[in-house]
Amino acid sequence: MAWFAHAQSDDPGRDRPVTAADLRCGYAVDPLGIDEAAPRFTWAWRSAARGARQTAYQVLVARTPDRLMPGAADLWDSGRVEESHAGVSYGGAPLDSGTRCFWAVRGWDQRRAATAFSAPASFETGLLSRDEWRGRWIAGPEGVSSPLLRRELTLPAPVRRARCYVTGLGYYELSCNGARVGDHVLDPANTYYHNDQPFPLGSRVLYVTYDLTKSLRPGANALGVMLGHGWYSAESDVPPSPIHREPYGDRPCLLLQLNVELADGSRVSVASDRRWRTAPGPIVYNDYNHGETYDARRERPGWDDVRHDDRGWDEAGEVRGPDGRLVAQPLPPIRVMETRAPRRVLNPRPGVFVFDMGQNCCGWTGLRARGPRGTEVALAHGARVYEDGSLDARSNLHDVAGVHGAGVHGAGMHGARQTDRYILRGDPAGEEWEPRFTLHGSRFVEVTGYPGTPALDAIDGRVVRTSARATGRFTCSDELLNRIHAMCWWTFASSMQGHPQDSADRSERVGWLGDPIPEDYLYNFDCASFWAKWADDIADSQKENGHVPKISPVHWRRTHDAYAYPAPFWSSTYAVLVWTLYWFLDDEALLARHYDGLVRLVAYLGGLAQEHVIEAGLGDHMEPQPDGSTSSAPRHTPTALTSTAIYYWDVRTLGRIAAILGQGGDAARYGELAERIGAAFNRRFLDPRRGTYASGSQTANALALQMGLVPAEAVERVLEHLVHDITVRHDGHLSTGMVGTNALVNALPRHGAAEVMYGIATRTTFPSWGYMLERDATTLWETWSDDRDEQLSLNMKLLGSVDKFLYRDVAGIRPLAPGFRRIAMAPKVVGPIRHASAWIETVRGPAAVSWRVDGDGALRLAAEIPANATAEVRLPTGGRTAVQVTEGTRPVWRDGAFAPGAQGVTEARADGDCVVVEVGSGSYDLELSGKS
Repeated sequence: MAWFAHAQSDDPGRDRPVTAADLRCGYAVDPLGIDEAAPRFTWAWRSAARGARQTAYQVLVARTPDRLMPGAADLWDSGRVEESHAGVSYGGAPLDSGTRCFWAVRGWDQRRAATAFSAPASFETGLLSRDEWRGRWIAGPEGVSSPLLRRELTLPAPVRRARCYVTGLGYYELSCNGARVGDHVLDPANTYYHNDQPFPLGSRVLYVTYDLTKSLRPGANALGVMLGHGWYSAESDVPPSPIHREPYGDRPCLLLQLNVELADGSRVSVASDRRWRTAPGPIVYNDYNHGETYDARRERPGWDDVRHDDRGWDEAGEVRGPDGRLVAQPLPPIRVMETRAPRRVLNPRPGVFVFDMGQNCCGWTGLRARGPRGTEVALAHGARVYEDGSLDARSNLHDVAGVHGAGVHGAGMHGARQTDRYILRGDPAGEEWEPRFTLHGSRFVEVTGYPGTPALDAIDGRVVRTSARATGRFTCSDELLNRIHAMCWWTFASSMQGHPQDSADRSERVGWLGDPIPEDYLYNFDCASFWAKWADDIADSQKENGHVPKISPVHWRRTHDAYAYPAPFWSSTYAVLVWTLYWFLDDEALLARHYDGLVRLVAYLGGLAQEHVIEAGLGDHMEPQPDGSTSSAPRHTPTALTSTAIYYWDVRTLGRIAAILGQGGDAARYGELAERIGAAFNRRFLDPRRGTYASGSQTANALALQMGLVPAEAVERVLEHLVHDITVRHDGHLSTGMVGTNALVNALPRHGAAEVMYGIATRTTFPSWGYMLERDATTLWETWSDDRDEQLSLNMKLLGSVDKFLYRDVAGIRPLAPGFRRIAMAPKVVGPIRHASAWIETVRGPAAVSWRVDGDGALRLAAEIPANATAEVRLPTGGRTAVQVTEGTRPVWRDGAFAPGAQGVTEARADGDCVVVEVGSGSYDLELSGKS
């Protein structure tokens, strides 16, 4: 009950000051190098007072912090704006490239009293025009896996300010005067780099801005860059993945510009050109999926520092490079987020050592060794081991059997070797190394070739992901649910590498659309900019006719047509993502940015429909079939049902977006179209006599309920059939794939069957999440399959939608209005659970709920509501009719009526089996008690 201590019944903080905090520009804190002409500012209010809210705001933007005063701000003064919304887009003077700006905000509270201005926040623009880039794309010689590039420069005076704008494709590592700059890895994030045929799409190349003010000095300086292939120049014919690879370029390349302002007022600029020198580096092989080979004998000590002898180096060559538009990287960089020590080491046979890292995750392995020069140590990665302790790497190699014509033991089109090699230089003091330009999904690391017997600390694991902060917590008295939550969390974290990648342990690390789980991520991470970047990727990959591919960015280009056949549920991820982001962020600018794309998507889907029904699609991917198989072309639930249901949802949602954006005509038109689609859906699939949809599968009935397609008079019967199928026909188990599982998570609690969903979630027999855990899983499997030989990826996110059930229903916290303006605190007291807690950091500030059922049956609930928000707290009565509710020591609900008097509590009412208490911001301690 971690938040009970915050309850303030006796001191509601009425006179405590309100302050603006958590100032963000484009979802980031003090970003360096943005290229939005009108960046968006957001903030949250901090106040201990109950009922604290903003009634107006004023934003100031200036070139220096001392000008952040009304009447003095030289870039923008919004004036007093009568608005409760804590966000606005910049509306001041046009911004130039490389401009450092400072901003602050104040508000007026619920008593119309002005707050103090916030502490200053800052942002800085990058290079806003391609014409301002003086550099050329340069590269090392063809055939060099990871070239080194260096350039020396002389500065005649101390440095006042220095900015380095860099992009290196596929990946780069920047250094200055012998020291690495920053802590980014696998930079920049993947995008679609070329605007070329056969897909004339939008394309972007992301660049990053670095502050080198303290790294440079008067006199001689040196810049160094090491390049890796990444997606950009990955080999096209490397077994075991020959099918999906098509490089954009024939070698890694670099574009860089350093702008320096000196203390004497002069300026120096250095850009990538032929004056740079290049030589092969010690990385002799690197591949994003397959691994990296590092020959320490080929190291060039001091290569990136001044006075290095580079007379034997080649002149860098100018290359075409990508033609995508240059865009500042808008999301947090990928970083090493954690270092993990092995739990144990196995020795299945002489010279083979298998380290158990204890957790399946994404990253790479650091090595410590000492041995003779030329000794080669190999590090192979896999998700599990055989009974004898040897590495089981089958999930690295699997293809979907029967779909692409490869057997489960064949390499298939998605194979990944996941093997790194380090060749010792023979340093008697010992050597330490970790790769730079690869990524592995694994729990176990097989070490061979090690000189001697490795100690337990000979390796450690690096957890690598987009560095979005973890901003959610969940826990409850049911340890199985806690373990499921941890399994989901690690799976989500494993998939965040600049885009939501698919399987962590195969080369299928593309951004598959279709997985219905952005909401689950947003409960756990501060990942708005991560998803907003992916929405831009999808927008770039949309064809003029509105067709959205199944993967984005479109890495599989000519070799695997991502547009080859319609997949409405996959394409509709575009709409689901944009709407989910709006619901969590309350950002209308995001809706406006993607409105035209969503209009085209709906038009494309309409073109597929015959009498408003779409026959084409992929159906409920990974749905278990009646014959026991799992197929990506389901037969149990009609594909037309899933495709038409999501078409209905898209149209209805687009109508809502149109209304929000003031497009009244579009709103009416899409609303009418949604009604026609819904009517056609029910004519085609609903059996009104039986009260079931299509085959009566769990997916069919749950999806109709989730989408709001079931006529009011049929809801009860459809729910009854769904519950009967789960509890009787499948003995409490689900029989759904990716689409249907998410539908169950949404539909069952919403329609009063949270107890059934709890039963599904806590099964430990096949198929279930508990079944995975019983078999030592620490991340989610790709499929429910119970056949070890048929297992595909052992770290894939598509079945992760259960996590939202834990936050929204078990703990009971969810938004009731965009941006958590209004919050539901509505726990479902299900099963034997006696307590649960959740905390999330919303755009308005932290929101938390913690509840427990005492031995006498009393329900205690502590709630924390951020300032500028209200909440509806739903306290389940458990069937009791004579109940009372108190807040602290004051009554709230007594004798069947609202008892006013508790500060911040505005209403209480009965609603079904709940007492609903309306509260403003602040911390509350509520107790419901009574007799049956």
